[in-house]
Amino acid sequence: MNYEFYADVFFLSNFYLDFLAVYLTSEILQQKKKLLRYLLCSAVSSVIGCVLFLVITDYDLYLLCIHFIVNPGMVIGCFFPAGKRIYGKAFGLMYFTILLLGGSVEWLYHTIAGGSYYELCLLSAAVPVLVFLYILRQRRKKVHCFYQVSVEYQGKTLDVQALYDTGNNLIDPYVRQPVHIISRNVYKMLIEQEQASIRLVPFSSVGCKNGILEVFTVEKIKIKWDEKEIELAPAVLAAADDRLFEHRPYQMILNRCVGGKMGRKEEEICI
Repeated sequence: MNYEFYADVFFLSNFYLDFLAVYLTSEILQQKKKLLRYLLCSAVSSVIGCVLFLVITDYDLYLLCIHFIVNPGMVIGCFFPAGKRIYGKAFGLMYFTILLLGGSVEWLYHTIAGGSYYELCLLSAAVPVLVFLYILRQRRKKVHCFYQVSVEYQGKTLDVQALYDTGNNLIDPYVRQPVHIISRNVYKMLIEQEQASIRLVPFSSVGCKNGILEVFTVEKIKIKWDEKEIELAPAVLAAADDRLFEHRPYQMILNRCVGGKMGRKEEEICI
């Protein structure tokens, strides 16, 4: 049996499905990179796939090259730099997504469309992806709330992006004040070479049952959202490992007590 090979259809189909899978994976793993990078990596992998299909006569060898060379290369290209666990999760999620989308397109094309309107069936693959992304983002809005925070300490003012986290219940046992977590990098910018009154506070969290944090008190922090602002003076901050904030859009994790200070119900705080 002979088949006609259309390189343009092959390229566009693979490019389209690869891009959808990459973008969806980046949203799920919260590993957002530039959109242009996703487009380029998807295009390059699709071009390489076309070339390999034309050059390699053994179909099994072609599949091995795609699964173990081209696709892993696309994952690395899209998410570099990242940890090994991120690469592994991204690879698994992308494969699952591509199989699901590819199977959906084939089912629509052969069952619903009766072997016609392939382009329409291909475009329709974006619908469940867009719906899923909308639901995912709406759910995250209810859990992750971001604020602009100004920290004032020893004459210095530093603006950072902060996450409001209802799971942060840490209290400084020495001064009985809630503790807000900052990245080690922000801590160094605040402290520099000056001496600060540092105290060690034990904590427990997922993945670390018995940990110690370096805690210090700043003059005040100002939390801003919309046209409103609240001031906490003094405020207690703790320096955490930068890995906690790696590839995140925030450098600070606010204590859940912030919700009460704002005078709102917890579920109404997100903006």
